[in-house]
Amino acid sequence: MRRFSDEVHVRCGARGEEAGVPALFVWRGRLYVVREVLSRWRERSAWWEHAAVAAVHGDEAGGAGGAVTAVRPVLEIGDLEREVFRVEAGVGRAGAVGVYDLARPVALGTAAVSEVAGNPVLDEPREWQLLRVSD
Repeated sequence: MRRFSDEVHVRCGARGEEAGVPALFVWRGRLYVVREVLSRWRERSAWWEHAAVAAVHGDEAGGAGGAVTAVRPVLEIGDLEREVFRVEAGVGRAGAVGVYDLARPVALGTAAVSEVAGNPVLDEPREWQLLRVSD
């Protein structure tokens, strides 16, 4: 399994498919079609490595003497937790199939994807990342 931290563009489920679940993604200029969602889970991130924590400790440029001025650094839920989808996908409809882990931050005040009701989301505004590839 190879690890990445690449930004990907994801299109989520269309009508008749589960809302908020990846259906297509573009990685390195290639379109991948999701054939199956194998699993999904949430991961906590290392909050102590976040820039807001460094700013509180004076490790980033701030005001005089390293003090943070003007804007109080804040960690949000999306900074601390991400939702990961392990999907089976291939380039186009006839390409070789591989397993990919796609992740997005959990937005503040939103339900888990499994709890989302209503119309499917076609263009997800949150940033997605490709984390791992096994092909």
